[in-house]
Amino acid sequence: TDAAGNLGSSGSDTVTIDTVNPTVAVDIVDASLNDADNASLVSFVFSEAPVNFTAADLTAVGGTVTGLAQDLVGDPSGKTWTATFTAADGFAGTGSVTVGNSWEDAAGNAGVGAADTVAIDRVNPTVTVDIVDTSLNDGDTASTVTFTFSEVPANFTDADLTVVGGTVTGLTQDLAGDPSGKTYTA
Repeated sequence: TDAAGNLGSSGSDTVTIDTVNPTVAVDIVDASLNDADNASLVSFVFSEAPVNFTAADLTAVGGTVTGLAQDLVGDPSGKTWTATFTAADGFAGTGSVTVGNSWEDAAGNAGVGAADTVAIDRVNPTVTVDIVDTSLNDGDTASTVTFTFSEVPANFTDADLTVVGGTVTGLTQDLAGDPSGKTYTA
């Protein structure tokens, strides 16, 4: 009531409350990267459309991230972004793309970061060739040749050899002498 005794009417007001921190799921699409396939699409799917998400929010290990863009065609809600992760030449190990937590949603709630990983092998294999005999002559016309690889070769054959001044025969993987499979002899 007021001073004159009049009854007051009721009133109310509402306010939207949003204290939920937005999240993101990171997906490096390819399961592994190598020299033949050194890049992968990366998708970032947010629980809410981010307000200030940029490439500065990303940390890449074992490569670089380029082409960050919101995918409004595939997801008109604005929650999906894509980029390309390219593995660094000479890198072998676990690569990753991490989203930090400096981005936020429209309500100003800080984002919760996330990451994904990918196996990378962009180290080129090497081979050491050893002709065991230091010299050959009429009395000693043949020598064992050993090929020792840094990694097990996938398809090494005598067609991979360039021979000058003789021939190479009997190329075989030496699993008895090197069970790792990295050594061949001829």
